Amino acid sequence: MAQTALNRKTPMRQVANGGTVYTQRARYFDSENAFNITLSPVPGHSFLIERDRAFDADTGTELIPLDQSAAMNLPFPATTPLVLASYARIQSGKTLTHTPCASTVFGYVIKGTGRSVQGDDTIEWTEGDVFCLPGGVPISHVSGNKDSILWVVTNAPQLAFERLTPPDLSLALVEPAHFPAGEIQRELQIADAKLNDRASAGLAVVLSTANLEETRNISPSLTLAMNQLPPGGAQPPHRHNSVAVSLVVDAPQCYSMVDGIQKNWEPWATIITPPESVHSHHNGGTEQANWLIVQDGGLYYHCRTMGFSYS
Repeated sequence: MAQTALNRKTPMRQVANGGTVYTQRARYFDSENAFNITLSPVPGHSFLIERDRAFDADTGTELIPLDQSAAMNLPFPATTPLVLASYARIQSGKTLTHTPCASTVFGYVIKGTGRSVQGDDTIEWTEGDVFCLPGGVPISHVSGNKDSILWVVTNAPQLAFERLTPPDLSLALVEPAHFPAGEIQRELQIADAKLNDRASAGLAVVLSTANLEETRNISPSLTLAMNQLPPGGAQPPHRHNSVAVSLVVDAPQCYSMVDGIQKNWEPWATIITPPESVHSHHNGGTEQANWLIVQDGGLYYHCRTMGFSYS
């Protein structure tokens, strides 16, 4: 077989000539150059322009992706490497239909009432509700007698990364489920009572389904939780390997410290906390703060690499 030759574009070697089509595809790196890949970081962005579009009545009916793929040098839409969040505005009586190439789709109802329909499944929702559905088949969000705004999150980038397609519904681990706002608030009250005077650092209600209750996840790779912080409360500085994509639900006068930089929260903004960053959340107001967090934590828990620690 012919000797390998150095490729001048990348620090690897390949068969110079001859061989088969299969040996021509082979590439060789060594311990000096195999691990020096530098990837673009996940921007710690706050999506305000997209939020404003969602709240603008002139927007009509539209899905507004929170896409920072260009900043991460990714060839597919992504909010973070494995997560794509969007705002969806749906005019009164109108329908927004999409078919996410994802295994997980969930939504939070920011405003309005309506229903989401997927095949034979229909989930009726109102403000503050959370719902989840599998991906890969059409989902129609139908608004009621007023305009509605949803926060819709999928793991489409996770599948795009390996050019995968969603599983058949008969094999899907993610199943249609509905978490009414009243039940979420009731669970927060139960958690608060259990923590008693330890709630000053915040509490969370983690959402899962019957298929995934052993993992405590909303999907095999994603976690979803409603977090709460009392007036004057603060989470101690901490870090973890998962990214956090947060929707500010009700948090006046709240802010985060991320790697020493203060980031103020805005109503209904989507904020990104980069992986590995040292961060803390603070409630400087007089009311309870609530925010919904999705993380790619399921993946890290499965790999035993969550890396959570206080800083």
